[in-house]
Amino acid sequence: MSTRSRRSGPKVGLFLPLVVFAGALLGACGDGTAPPDYTAEELESAKAELRDHARLRTFEAGKLFGEEWVARAPDDAELRGLYAYQLVGWRLAKEVHEQADAILADDPGNPWGLYAKGYAHYVDNDVTPAIELVREAWEAAPQPEFASLYLRVLSRDDFEAAWEFLEGLDEEARGWPEVLRMQAELESQARFRRQDPTWADSSRATWAEFKEQFPDHVLGYTRLANEAYQARRMDEWTPLMEAALELAPGSSEVRSQHWRGLWMSELLPREERRPAVEASMAAFREASPETPPGLYAMASMYRDMEDEERAADLETRIVESDPGSFYASMVYLAELQGANDRLSELREEHDSDSPEVRAQLEVVRDAVYEYLERPLYSETYKGTAYITLYFALNAMDPIPVEDFADAVRGLAAHETLNPHITFGTAPLAMIDNTPYALEAADIVREGVPVMLERVMDSRDFFDTEGEFDQALRSSLSQIYDVIGWAHVQAGRAEDGRHTLERALAISENSRDVRYHLGQVYEQLAAEAEEQGNAEAATEWLDQAEDSYIAGFGASRGTNPNEAALEALYESRNGSREGIEEYLATLDERDRIRRRDRILESRVEAAGTYEPFQLARLDGEMVDSADLEGKIAVLHFWGTWCGPCIVEMPEYQKFDERYREDAEVAVISISNDRTNDVIEDYLAKNGFDFTVLVDDDYVTRAGVSAWPTTWFVDREGYVQFVKIGTALKLDEEFSWRVEALREEATSSP
Repeated sequence: MSTRSRRSGPKVGLFLPLVVFAGALLGACGDGTAPPDYTAEELESAKAELRDHARLRTFEAGKLFGEEWVARAPDDAELRGLYAYQLVGWRLAKEVHEQADAILADDPGNPWGLYAKGYAHYVDNDVTPAIELVREAWEAAPQPEFASLYLRVLSRDDFEAAWEFLEGLDEEARGWPEVLRMQAELESQARFRRQDPTWADSSRATWAEFKEQFPDHVLGYTRLANEAYQARRMDEWTPLMEAALELAPGSSEVRSQHWRGLWMSELLPREERRPAVEASMAAFREASPETPPGLYAMASMYRDMEDEERAADLETRIVESDPGSFYASMVYLAELQGANDRLSELREEHDSDSPEVRAQLEVVRDAVYEYLERPLYSETYKGTAYITLYFALNAMDPIPVEDFADAVRGLAAHETLNPHITFGTAPLAMIDNTPYALEAADIVREGVPVMLERVMDSRDFFDTEGEFDQALRSSLSQIYDVIGWAHVQAGRAEDGRHTLERALAISENSRDVRYHLGQVYEQLAAEAEEQGNAEAATEWLDQAEDSYIAGFGASRGTNPNEAALEALYESRNGSREGIEEYLATLDERDRIRRRDRILESRVEAAGTYEPFQLARLDGEMVDSADLEGKIAVLHFWGTWCGPCIVEMPEYQKFDERYREDAEVAVISISNDRTNDVIEDYLAKNGFDFTVLVDDDYVTRAGVSAWPTTWFVDREGYVQFVKIGTALKLDEEFSWRVEALREEATSSP
């Protein structure tokens, strides 16, 4: 890369006045426009340099260089399109739209304008118009950039259609680096889309081919380095990253990958990691102009190294340079997330109603309000702010009614990534804690398309149509449940009852529907009692009891049916005498039902699993071949996985249950980045179960959700698979183990 390419930042401020001055001296062309101050060859050279920045991922300098050239040649659509990609590298969606609009204003069908507009929509996560625009650009003028973007946006919407387009390209197009790169990325996606882990090998081979064919493209090195890092093959990672840094010393993307590899791996002793990272940072500063994305990358790394002071210094420079910029907005968001992270820490250290936690809830609330008052670059992350505010206010006692209602309204306006919260649990909480029940119902109605779209988008992730149907029914039931409960709370009990019963008819497994129906039945019983109809009152109370019992033990955590059932028992019997025996019979009934359901969940076509040789934390190797003849429980988890952490105390009990059992091997495989993280977590919590360290085995084995647990019989066949947390892990895992043991004992 030329010095000018990397150092173009300081020249920008001096250049425009010189252009204006030169125009005044030289006069204007016949049509009133100033003559260009560049030759056609220089313009083509500028476009080539923008493509160089793209292949090297040096967006810091590339954006500044492109800005300079667009000012000089504003009518060149290709130049603007190439500059737009540099803006994508800065994550500047608004500016990408501006470049596209500038091209399309004079030429609505210009392929480069369509390409830039498609990219702008893609950055906005608006995939449908992006697909149409980029397809039109490709059909008008086949360009490598257009093919690459079309494959990218189409794969988000229809993976198989993207694959079909790739295979339909001619040999020349398949050889373009932009297309070969997308082939590797589609092959990586195919691991999950087609549920076939062997596609990981195909992707790795394609990236290797990419590196060999295009040694001046930095992605060939960084993608292979990332794969080596995931597999903890640091002897491969080091030369790949060195080659990438030699090509692109001024790329914050490449540097960030380097910094995290140095900091988070076992490559260096702990005391040598920070000096190594800071040496790489110094080299980056030398090779790149100072830009917001570069400063933000360094600030993020300092925060990872737990140096809040240095991170804050860098973030202050970002905000002072342009308070309304994208990266300033990211700084504001980081401040908000920092307050919320502190709340999580305090909840681990103190009770939820402690003064420390209550005080931090107010800090989080104030941090959200401060964030919303900032000069934000866009509204993209307002949803994150409102969902944080919702959870903080919902944990307060008492809940501030008007603030809480506004938080739910803000969620509905800005947060669609978690529709089960935005249009489910949040409106439900609004019904229970504010006088705006019917407004909450309206929020749910407006969110129905979003909720159903999210379920439909996840269809490929279900193994069977039955599982997908159950997920769809669960979402529909939740919709009817919230609307029905809103009617009840608004004084329209009969309307509410009919809607809730419709929710129950759609899905019988919802604890919330069961609880709400029980409440309605109790209310109807009270009305019958007031009217002197004792028989009807008894019937309604019987229905309430049946509803609570059906919802008893339906999910982990606090179940409102249990408290409601106890209260109903005490009300009907005049005291709590005998309640323990009564509840015990229900516990046993629930236990039998759960056990039957679990044992019926056996894998229909049991198969063997990918063999492994993985290291324990102490370095000792464990070979899956040594598990032959034993019942094996393989539990995939990570300290970064919230649901995994929730069930770890139960997992420790389960491990202890079988620790001395020679017929059973209980093994966990952690997907954490470093041994240090795992060891610190185990020590902090007093856990001592066996942990193997993932070397990207999860990719080879096709594990894509955490936690996931395999229950393997003595012949090496996976007979049960549990994805997600268990209601009562120790008990439910042991049922599977004992079922496999009994089968082995009873077989001839």
